[in-house]
Amino acid sequence: MNLLQILLQALKTRILPLVTKVKLFLSPNYIKSRLTELIRTFFTKVLNIKPKDKNDYYPIGNWLVSKKLAFAMVLIVGVLSLVYIIFSWNALFPGRSNERIKTYSYNNVLLKFAKGNVRIKGKSGYLAYEGEVSKGSCNGVGELKNPAGNVVYQGNFKQSMYEGEGTQYYDDGSIHYKGAFHENLYSGTGTLYRTNGSIEYEGNFVYNKKEGQGILYDMGHNEIFNGMFTEDDIKYSDLLGKSATEVAGSYKGERTLYNTKDEHIRYMPDIDALTVEFADEDSIDTEGEVAAVYVLKDSFNTANGPVKSFKDLSDVLGQPIYVGSSYGTFSELLAITKISDENERVYFSGYPEIDSTAVYNEYIDVTGYENQYEVYLHTYRRDGLVYTFVTEPGLETFYFYFVQDEALADVG
Repeated sequence: MNLLQILLQALKTRILPLVTKVKLFLSPNYIKSRLTELIRTFFTKVLNIKPKDKNDYYPIGNWLVSKKLAFAMVLIVGVLSLVYIIFSWNALFPGRSNERIKTYSYNNVLLKFAKGNVRIKGKSGYLAYEGEVSKGSCNGVGELKNPAGNVVYQGNFKQSMYEGEGTQYYDDGSIHYKGAFHENLYSGTGTLYRTNGSIEYEGNFVYNKKEGQGILYDMGHNEIFNGMFTEDDIKYSDLLGKSATEVAGSYKGERTLYNTKDEHIRYMPDIDALTVEFADEDSIDTEGEVAAVYVLKDSFNTANGPVKSFKDLSDVLGQPIYVGSSYGTFSELLAITKISDENERVYFSGYPEIDSTAVYNEYIDVTGYENQYEVYLHTYRRDGLVYTFVTEPGLETFYFYFVQDEALADVG
């Protein structure tokens, strides 16, 4: 036993130093220190650029550049390039990585090289965009969010703008518009929603405005009007010359027919309008054509937005062909009563007197009205139509207006 113990002790004495050295060589601290020492020695030699004779220089014009210095600069540029490639690999070759979608800050220079699906953080650090990018812009399908985390837009992008089919949302996340876009604006066929989720309008848009054929709905998603739109509003002049049946085919909302000896007037509250037909006979179902359309609004839509003052109207319609007072027709008096009832105030010098008898709920026979009720008119002519704006003397704005075909208008 003593001999065996002596033998084991001798082996242990021989092997233990070897094991200790192996552990030392494999320890991270030793490896790190050795690598650091090797790198330091290497760069010390490389950067020891003090030349000894003319063969240690590269002649460049009138300059002599140390060969060691040139080598050191090439080496440093190579190392920095390698580091850049390693850290930008996912941006340059997104399809070759199995990692999750790359996330960038909005001002990260690497976004210029990114391609494919990425996430982009906004200035305050919130996730602003997730989707396809290329050539330094949002291109393809993506999703834009606001700082609250609600989706602002989902759909197609081109050069970081809404382009093609997409869906826009209100700030609270409810849907606002779904359809075609061009350069961030509604352009083409789409559907516009109210904040409560009900559909307001379906049809054509141009530069964010209702333009062309469309359908207007009420809060209960009942169809109100199906027809032509322009400058983000109903094209009221398009009703001129239409029969009662044709008007009924366009307007589906509530209506009341006022019948006088000379006129049939249809009040359409859901589109703030009156249509006037000259009566040829005492018939509710007359097929007379619309001779005038009254728009019960105190603004007039233009390409630059709604205008209310006569100064702005002159910029759009030109100088008026008539300005002055007149005795109001029944159509004008009825319009005054409707805007007065709607706005709970009396316009002009007082409330006009109208005598009538209700034949049916939606049909009223007018037996008389005040024929010396004075109104003040500003009349303009443009593109074969005559626009007359009704107001009071001295005012620079109007209460409502009506439009007629120039051939039928009684103006000079």
